[in-house]
Amino acid sequence: MEVIFSRGVYLPELDFWMDSRRKQETSLISHGHSDHTARHRRPILTPNTRLLLSDYLSRTDPVTLEYHEPLETEKYTLTLHPAGHCLGSAQALLQSKVSGERVLYTGDFKVRSNPINEPLEPVPCDVLIMESTYGRPEYSFPPEEQVLATACETLREWLSRGERPVVRGWRLGKAQELLYQFLDQGFEVLVEDSVYQIACTYRESGVDFPGEFRRFDGDWPEGQILICPPGPRSSKSLSGIRGKRFMDLTGWATAGGPQWSRRADASLPYSDHADFNELVGYVQQVKPKQVYTVNGFPELAAHLRQLGYPAVHLNGKGQAEDSGFQMKML
Repeated sequence: MEVIFSRGVYLPELDFWMDSRRKQETSLISHGHSDHTARHRRPILTPNTRLLLSDYLSRTDPVTLEYHEPLETEKYTLTLHPAGHCLGSAQALLQSKVSGERVLYTGDFKVRSNPINEPLEPVPCDVLIMESTYGRPEYSFPPEEQVLATACETLREWLSRGERPVVRGWRLGKAQELLYQFLDQGFEVLVEDSVYQIACTYRESGVDFPGEFRRFDGDWPEGQILICPPGPRSSKSLSGIRGKRFMDLTGWATAGGPQWSRRADASLPYSDHADFNELVGYVQQVKPKQVYTVNGFPELAAHLRQLGYPAVHLNGKGQAEDSGFQMKML
């Protein structure tokens, strides 16, 4: 099965795009993060992803699929399976009606279970196209319980000194995970506006947060923590508030972070992605005959080759639109 990676994944034999960042006639949207979306004329997505992107996709004609609900075409059968990454996130399994090959595209995925997302479902396949964001061995995350215990201890220490803790996490997925965890630990929590709106969508989808939270409107009572996304917009809205302490919860903290890492008073390794060992373990679970890695580091594919899997990393750099990588099946 030929695979082309060019601002999205394309399967020429099936004429199917997945997470294309260019507008297509039809494309899968695996989840609601902006680096996986475009205003396709006919996007294919789960009901909860459609709920999150309702305004963005208002002028399109979406095809909504529940998990495990088949979509039949002349060339393939498509089913979506939980990816554990954020609300509505999905893996896509395409079975060719010509060759019978089962091709699985993971999108972003998280192996570790959490209280607000459908858990990841391993899907056996012949060809695996997997996201490899943390595809280097140094990205091995500690147990989440340990990280959260350290985070809570640090936040309580800051609050005891009268400081104002700001916890930063991406507005969709990470922020809602943290909101649930900190409410569960008894914290009083304020949330930035976009985080609040998405948390309300989570509630609409049936997620029950273990406590109440309030939208941040400039009023910040003593003793409360604030969850907000990283970036200049959030920084600007907090510029006039004194006594702030910043905590980043990100997988990049595992290895010191990339060069773009933001300054923080505390940076802890907590991610909504799989770490390196979990990526390798997932390949071993689904037992593909061929692996392509995308959106990450090439070291993962090299490691998989050492384990005996035909694997290649597609980075899209300098790759022509009509070219791809094809490997012989073992």
